[in-house]
Amino acid sequence: MMSRKLDDALVYFKGKKGFDVLFLLFRKKYESLGRFGGAVDLACFTDKEIEEVAGFMGEYPHHLVRRGKLMLSHFEQRLQQTRFAGITLHELLEAYWGKQLQSRKAAKAERETAQREKLDDYKKRYPDLIRWFTYLEGRTSDTQWIWRLLIEPDFADAVEIMAHAYTRLPERMERYPLFSQRITGNPHALDITELRGKLWVHLLHVMVGGQGAPPSNTEALNELLLQYNLLRDDIQNFVTQANLLAYEGDREHPVWRAAADEKSVMNVPMRELMKVNRVTAAKPACAGLMSGVYIVENSGVFSALLDAVPDAPLICTHGQFKLAGLHLMDLLAKADHTLFYSGDFDPEGLAMAVRFKERYGDQARLWRMTTADYKASTPVVELGERESRLHSILDSELGEVAHALKETGRAGYQEGILTLLIHDLLINGIR
Repeated sequence: MMSRKLDDALVYFKGKKGFDVLFLLFRKKYESLGRFGGAVDLACFTDKEIEEVAGFMGEYPHHLVRRGKLMLSHFEQRLQQTRFAGITLHELLEAYWGKQLQSRKAAKAERETAQREKLDDYKKRYPDLIRWFTYLEGRTSDTQWIWRLLIEPDFADAVEIMAHAYTRLPERMERYPLFSQRITGNPHALDITELRGKLWVHLLHVMVGGQGAPPSNTEALNELLLQYNLLRDDIQNFVTQANLLAYEGDREHPVWRAAADEKSVMNVPMRELMKVNRVTAAKPACAGLMSGVYIVENSGVFSALLDAVPDAPLICTHGQFKLAGLHLMDLLAKADHTLFYSGDFDPEGLAMAVRFKERYGDQARLWRMTTADYKASTPVVELGERESRLHSILDSELGEVAHALKETGRAGYQEGILTLLIHDLLINGIR
C-alpha cells in the first residue's frame, strides 16, 4: 500500500517542474544540516513554479511570494494532510532523486574511510610502492589531488601500470617513449602532461626521497627521470659549446678535438653528451689564473664573444637551462673548472643566475652581474607586470641587483655590456 502511495506521489511531484527546483533546495539543505530543518529561499522560482508549489501548500501564490521562504517543517506537515499522508519527506526525496540522502559530513567520513581502505589494499597488493603509499597517508598538500582520485576506477588502473613500470625500470639509459611502449604497448601512456604521467612523476619523486610537490619545470623533470635511466629527449635537447674537449673513458673524443682545433662551434645534443664522462677546457689556464669556462644564455652574445676571442671556452644555453646544458656544466664542475655565468638583467636572467649559484656553489661565479654592470647595460626596456617576478630574488645573492631593477622598473641586457665581457676574457689570458 505504501509503495503504491509513494509511486503516486512521485507521479504527482515529477509532473510539476516547481517541485524539481524545490526538492533540489530541500536536498541541499539536508546535505548541509544532516536533517530537515530551516527554510529555503523562493526568489529563484518562476511564476509558474510558485503557482505549483502554492497549489500544493493550499496557499495563494502572492502570499508565498511575499513571504519569500518555505519552511521544510511546513511542507512536511502539509504532506501529511494530503492523500500522501504516511510518507515522510525523507522517503519522498530519496525516492524522487533515486539515491540515499546523506549529509556532507557523513559523505566525507564515508569517502575518507573508503580512501583509507583503498590505500591499505594497495599497500598489500603492490609492496614495491609501499613508500609512496605511506607518503600519501601523510595527506600533505601535494597529495590532495591524488586523494580525490583514490577510489576512482582509473586510479586503480594507473596504480597497476605504475607498479608494473617501477619494477621494470631500465638498468641502462632508455628513451622515455620506448620505455612506455615496452611497459604498456603505448609510447604515450606515461606522457607527463596526462593524469597517469603526473601520478608517475609524483611516484618517482617520492621514491627517490623527494618531499613536497615534484618538479614542474621541464629540465627538473628531465633530471628526475634521468635518475631512473629514463631519457625524454636526446636530440632536440642540446647545448652549444666552443673550445671544450670531451673524453670517453681515457680516450679524447676526436670530434670535440677537431672542433677545438678548427675553432668551430658545436651544437651538442644530449644523445652525444651521454657518451662522454669528462669535459675540460681545450686550452689550459695560464699560470696563476683560474681554469674557467664562460656561460652565456644569448646566442648573439656567444657569437660576438667568439668573434673577438676565438679561443674562449664558451657555452651557450639558448635561454633557460636545458638538461644538456646542465649536464655539460656538471661535467666541467666535476673536472674542477670554475664556471662563470653572465645573464640578462631581467627577472628571468636573475632567476637563472640564482639557480646556477645554488647548483654549483663555490665553483660558480656570477660574471658581470653587479649593480654597476646593470647600470652600464643602459637599461631601457620596461618591466611592466614582469616586475612581480623579482620578489623571489630580493633576498638572494642578487638581491641588490633585483632592488635596482625594481627601483628603475627597467631591464638591461647582455648586449649592453658586451665590451666588458670581451675585456674580461682577454685579461684572463684568452686570445
